[in-house]
Amino acid sequence: MKSFYRTMLMLLILAVAGLSACSGSANPQEFPAASADPAASLERWALYAPASSSSIPVILAAEELGNVDLTLYTNQDQANTLFARGEVDMVVTGLSVGVDLYRNEVPLQIVNTYVSGLSYLVTNGEALANFADLKGREVTVPFAGSPIEEVCRYLAAQEGLEWGQDITPVYAPFESSIALLKQGQAGAVILPEPSVSLLQGQPGISVSFSLYDLWNQYNPGGNGYPQVGTFANRDWAESHAAEIDAFNAALSKAIAAAQSDPQAAVETAAGSFKLPGGVLENALSHTHYQLYSGGEMQSHIQNYFQVIGKPLDEKYTQFYFIAEK
Repeated sequence: MKSFYRTMLMLLILAVAGLSACSGSANPQEFPAASADPAASLERWALYAPASSSSIPVILAAEELGNVDLTLYTNQDQANTLFARGEVDMVVTGLSVGVDLYRNEVPLQIVNTYVSGLSYLVTNGEALANFADLKGREVTVPFAGSPIEEVCRYLAAQEGLEWGQDITPVYAPFESSIALLKQGQAGAVILPEPSVSLLQGQPGISVSFSLYDLWNQYNPGGNGYPQVGTFANRDWAESHAAEIDAFNAALSKAIAAAQSDPQAAVETAAGSFKLPGGVLENALSHTHYQLYSGGEMQSHIQNYFQVIGKPLDEKYTQFYFIAEK
C-alpha cells in the first residue's frame, strides 16, 4: 500500500512540474489565453458612425474588439431610420440628434459621450477673438435651433450680447456655408472638424476661435461640453450590457492612443476616409475627446442642458444607459 501511495505521489509531482514548465516557456503570442480577446465571448453587433474625423477612436475601438460590424455613414437620416427600425444596434451621432430621436419616442439609450470640442468660427478675412468681435455682423450656422446655435446663443450672452439682435444668425447647411465662405458671400461660419482643417490655409480664410475654449472660459474647470455620443437600441442594450461595457473600455483606450500618437491613429483609420492623411491628423489634433459613461455621463449631460437654459425633465430618466453592478 505504501508503495502505491509513493507511486501516486511521484506521478502528481511530475504532472505539476510538467504544467509549470509549459506555463513558464509558452510564448503569449503563440498560446494566448482565452481572456486575451475582449470580444471572445461576446456577440457580433452592428455599429454606425459618421464618416468624420470624430470617428477615428471609434474605428480603433472596433478594430480592437473584433466583434463589431462598423459602417461609416454620410447620410444622417438614413442612419437614423435604420437605427429606429432596430436594424443597427448602436449609432454614433450628435447628442442633440439622440435627444430628438428620444423625444420622438425612438426606443434608445445613450451609452457614452466622448467628444467635447470640435467646432470653430471660421472667417473670410481677419481672425476674430470672441463673440464681442462679431457684434453687428452675421454668422452662419447649420439650422435654427441647432446645437451649434444654442451654444452660440449662450456664449454670446456671456459677453453681454443678444443673439438675433447684436449678432444675426444666417442658416445654411455645412456644405453650402463652406461654399459661401470661399466665395466671400459669408463672412463668418461656425464649422466642425474636419471641415475646418479642409479650409485652413486657404487664401483669405482664417480659423478664429474654438467654441470649446470659450465654453471653458465661462465654465472654469470644465472640459468642453458633450457633443457626440453613442446610442443603443433600448431592447438590445438590456441584454447586451457586456458588449456595451467592452465597447466603452475599448473606446477609452482608443482615445488615449489617438491622443498619445495621432499619426499612428490616422494611419490605422485613414483607409476608412476619402480625406488626405494630413487633413485627418490636423482635424484629430483640433478635436477634444473625453469619455463619459454611467452616472458621470448622466450628470455631465444634465449639467450641459441646465447651463444653456434647457434642462431635461423627468421624462429623460430612461434616456441613460447605466449598467447594474
